[in-house]
Amino acid sequence: MSDTALASLSVAPQKSATDLVFDTLYQAVISLQLPPGTRVSEAEVAQQLNVSRQPVRDAFFRLSKLGFLLIRPQRATQITRISRKAVLDAAFIRTAIESECLREAVRRMTPEAATQLHESLAAQQEALTTDDPTRFHALDDGFHQTLARIAGHSHAWDLISEQKAHMDRVRYLTLSSARQLTVYQEHKRMVEALIAQDVVAAEAQLRAHLGDIANVLERVRAEHPDHFDDSARG
Repeated sequence: MSDTALASLSVAPQKSATDLVFDTLYQAVISLQLPPGTRVSEAEVAQQLNVSRQPVRDAFFRLSKLGFLLIRPQRATQITRISRKAVLDAAFIRTAIESECLREAVRRMTPEAATQLHESLAAQQEALTTDDPTRFHALDDGFHQTLARIAGHSHAWDLISEQKAHMDRVRYLTLSSARQLTVYQEHKRMVEALIAQDVVAAEAQLRAHLGDIANVLERVRAEHPDHFDDSARG
């Protein structure tokens, strides 16, 4: 593992040591700062983050339960390769939850909610002028979190966040400038349908938007074969 792989990441001091380590590693994994196949060790992570080995061990266990870390006795611990099935399963669950949130957001649409959505779009548009896919990714997530909040189901975003993590690694592989512009335009059309309270159009836009990952998955696998687990094609 590179000595600088975690150096640029900051963590909130209010959190427990285990949460600190987990959040840092989690962000490094989904942003591909720790690419699939990378070997990691408790000792190295503990030293880089200036914590004892116990919270690192606990964070490793949490990451392994999410499917991001492969821990094997007497063998090196590795960041797992991306599973096609895990990505598609996550997309299915996310689409189901967000579709319900979207329908409720249409019903609860207010001028204040419309302002929040326009502010989110403005921030995304501004981010397009920078070369910072990480920032755009965060704003993308913020847009969908706003939809859940408008729907009156902020807790749904917590569930979505847990499920979408396997999608995020693929998203980071596809966040070119052109792709960011496409995402922004899809969000814009979604907002137009929401404000018009056209639930059919809004849901169609959402399903197309989230379902696109299935369309790009095979291309991304071909471009980055070392990042994917081809032991199971399901």
